Amino acid sequence: MKPKIEPFGDETITLRLAEERDLAAILDWRNRDDARIWFKTPDKLTMAGHRAWYAQYLKKDDDFCFVVEAEGRPVGLCGIYDVDTAKGTAEVGRFLIAPGHGGRGYMTRSCAALARFGIEALKLTYLSLEVMEKNYKALRIYMRCGFIEEARFDGLIRMGLKRGVQ
Repeated sequence: MKPKIEPFGDETITLRLAEERDLAAILDWRNRDDARIWFKTPDKLTMAGHRAWYAQYLKKDDDFCFVVEAEGRPVGLCGIYDVDTAKGTAEVGRFLIAPGHGGRGYMTRSCAALARFGIEALKLTYLSLEVMEKNYKALRIYMRCGFIEEARFDGLIRMGLKRGVQ
């Protein structure tokens, strides 16, 4: 069962756990042509499939999907998942900006807040992510937040962040 996590962030953005009321907006953001090309599975998702994913997501205690809010309105999405507190590791991703909200630094702030959450609140020692090697905007964000390239394979770059290196 998913533990309750209080919203967190900085002076500009707040991350709160995604709720059922967010599903339609998230699906719309994810299914945009300019967004889905950056996902490993770029196919358009259906609402039925999205709801099925959400039902399974709610049962997991190692997967947290956050809606990013600015000025009280949803502006994006991000997540931390495969959280293994015994090993001190997790993966971050699901970064997605809502239409009309790009270029304001929300994703950089979200990535930094998510990294702080993983390291400080969850007490993790290592965070990783995978990004398509041609997703230059995302690469710049991740590097600004302290992630370092570790490997390349199949058009993807694996990056990592160790506690204390931010």
